[in-house]
Amino acid sequence: MQDSNKRAEMRGENVGTINCPSCGATLVAGLRFCRMCGYRLGEGVEEYVPTQLLDPAAPAATAQSSATDPFAPRQTWGVGPMQPMQPMQPLGIASLKQQGDSSMLSWASALNPKRASWWTWMILAFVLLVAVGGVFSAVRRNIKSGGNGQEQSLPSNSIGAEVDGFDTADGGGAFIEGLAGPDSSLERAGLIGGDIITSFDGKTVRDEDAMRKILAATPPAKPVEVVYIRDGETKKTTLTTIARGDFRGMNAVDTRPGGKGILGIDRSDLERVRVPDTKIYGVELGDINRNGPADLAGLKEGDVITEFDGKLIRTPGDLRLRIYETLPGNIVKVVLMRDGQLMEIQVKLGREKD
Repeated sequence: MQDSNKRAEMRGENVGTINCPSCGATLVAGLRFCRMCGYRLGEGVEEYVPTQLLDPAAPAATAQSSATDPFAPRQTWGVGPMQPMQPMQPLGIASLKQQGDSSMLSWASALNPKRASWWTWMILAFVLLVAVGGVFSAVRRNIKSGGNGQEQSLPSNSIGAEVDGFDTADGGGAFIEGLAGPDSSLERAGLIGGDIITSFDGKTVRDEDAMRKILAATPPAKPVEVVYIRDGETKKTTLTTIARGDFRGMNAVDTRPGGKGILGIDRSDLERVRVPDTKIYGVELGDINRNGPADLAGLKEGDVITEFDGKLIRTPGDLRLRIYETLPGNIVKVVLMRDGQLMEIQVKLGREKD
């Protein structure tokens, strides 16, 4: 560069200077790149050929003069001397300082992958993640709330865990599908599977969803009045709720030394049926295992059990519970209907194999 300056001075030319738009360094005019920061200044001319800016009004140099004078300005296919290009606007802090603009980059620049810097994409990715997370949170809250916009909390009492499930009964109310374990607050209050709860703690129970919402708002250790229907009759009882963690379900039966009892029937082939000419329901037996306790005691397929070991049976869930909780080897009384006849049969329960 110094040799180029000297040659220009020997010819009587003025050597111009410019300041780099990026770092501010003072440079000789006509360079392609800043020698301090590498910033592109423009197309310029070849690196070691000094640039002479001509008067636009002066006649263009000929190709011959260019050939004889190595310092003559270069030609571009006879269209006149090449004019220096305007420097490209940098993307970054230097450009913002130069323009005096403290605002954020425009969205158009940010979305251009050739111009956007890594931190711009980092910001966009973060904003996108926050937006997606908000959408998922809203969907999750809507699912928990059942679509009504209010999130439902789990009940602090154990009633929801004490049953095989609730169902909406014909005519309204919450139908108890069966008890899920012994020594529950429902059983202490005298409730069984098949009962239809129509009022709980003074609140009307119209369906299964209403029952669950009421339970969610009922604290443990609270005595509540329960109105229910059994075998077509409306009854009342008082139930004291227990904490959710205090109900052990079938754990007490599963861990006892004697194990669970078996009757020798197909537990998946049980059906809730109505006893003919009555409002009473019972559980109809399906297949009987040959040489099992039920077979040896004389139980038959089609028998409708209404009572087991002194406890009313109205659903398959309750029959399974009463069989399980009976110690193997114990003899229990089974009350059933067979061909329109009420019968009592003594059955010695067997033990379920591990």
